[in-house]
Amino acid sequence: MTAVRPIQAGITVDAPPDRAFDAFTGELGRWWPLAYTYAGVDLDTAVVEPRVGGLWFERDRAGRETAWGEIRAWEPPSRLVLSFAVSPDRAPEPEARASEVEIRFAPEDGRTRVELEHRDFERHGDGAGRLREGMASPQGWPLILADFARYLRG
Repeated sequence: MTAVRPIQAGITVDAPPDRAFDAFTGELGRWWPLAYTYAGVDLDTAVVEPRVGGLWFERDRAGRETAWGEIRAWEPPSRLVLSFAVSPDRAPEPEARASEVEIRFAPEDGRTRVELEHRDFERHGDGAGRLREGMASPQGWPLILADFARYLRG
């Protein structure tokens, strides 16, 4: 399959890097948009396990957990790499078919520049381009990062 261009997205948030990293990972269930969950309005929380090899996943109100991928790099407060094991049809995907999301947290005048790269879409197979288009659209990573920034503003 032909390589699919990575997505680059970023936002500056009103928090130092350690706070931004902690909120992104430790408070995911408080700010992640419901539209990007399997449970929707039945979401209880979303979790990032704080270690390489851990999972990032959602838990619904019935206690069912659905993985979104694995933690590939855990370097607080500056860098996080996640596999993205969500198929182009918005269903769980085997880890072997997951793309990768790298998030960097860089200090910028008392605030934090959050830079995201979503890459390796071709691993998803058929529909990889469609998945990339959706995540690159204003309703994809830009919306997710805007929700994160809004959460940090309180």
